[in-house]
Amino acid sequence: MRYLNLLLLLSLLSCSEKKRQTAEELLDGNWFVLYPKDELQTRKQEEVYAATQDSLTELKCLKLLRFSGKGAFNQLDSVAITGNWGVKDGEVLNVFDGGKGFDLFRARITRYADGVLQLTEMVETRGEKLKLVWHLKKIGKGFASALFDKEKNQWRYKPAKEESDTEIRNRLVQMLEYYAVYFRLISEESSYFMPGRVLLPFTFYQHAIGLKPFDKESKFVSLFYSAQQAEIAHYVLKGAISKAKFSFQDKDSYSAEYVKMLQELADIIKRQS
Repeated sequence: MRYLNLLLLLSLLSCSEKKRQTAEELLDGNWFVLYPKDELQTRKQEEVYAATQDSLTELKCLKLLRFSGKGAFNQLDSVAITGNWGVKDGEVLNVFDGGKGFDLFRARITRYADGVLQLTEMVETRGEKLKLVWHLKKIGKGFASALFDKEKNQWRYKPAKEESDTEIRNRLVQMLEYYAVYFRLISEESSYFMPGRVLLPFTFYQHAIGLKPFDKESKFVSLFYSAQQAEIAHYVLKGAISKAKFSFQDKDSYSAEYVKMLQELADIIKRQS
């Protein structure tokens, strides 16, 4: 009996500790935006959401976010932009100047369970207020934490000077290996992926990856010192794809296939260095 009482006391203390965690403490860390669940009330809201769903999801879905305990907010897609965040009345999250999709974001913290946070946002569009419940996965320890490492994101920063061919190849390897981890996260946490989240000039097919034509206006080019250096990188990718076998298939997940394909391309380029 005494043993059972001790277990009960420990359980109550544990619950008490969990209750004492503030919203700020919960949010502090790294997150992956999974999807929004709509809670629509009228046919008009359904029509408006159907017409605007793609633009709304494009703003936030499958993005990687960081909430710092010091009130700084970052999107990994926009490393040069640092916004601010805070919690009002213990339950309302506000994000300011956080980049596309988070320039002005306000949502109520409605639930947190099994590592997934639910944020309820009221979106005003076309004369209607749409209720969207965003689901965010907290990224703690494990393979996906590498996506937030500063060292693993160096390729996002445009070089200050012209790079050698070896440095260009190393930059490409970093990008390919980064997105291999990203697609592994998608394969485990999401039923879909958004090609626009990947800055590499690739087209993703069933069981294959293709290279897009070189585009001087693409985001890929902005990652290099000049358009000329980006064109060299594009040529290196073209050569790697021509040598790749892409001989593996996964019936359940194209994303799982892309993990291996991207790593294969990285390995081919490594051998050239």
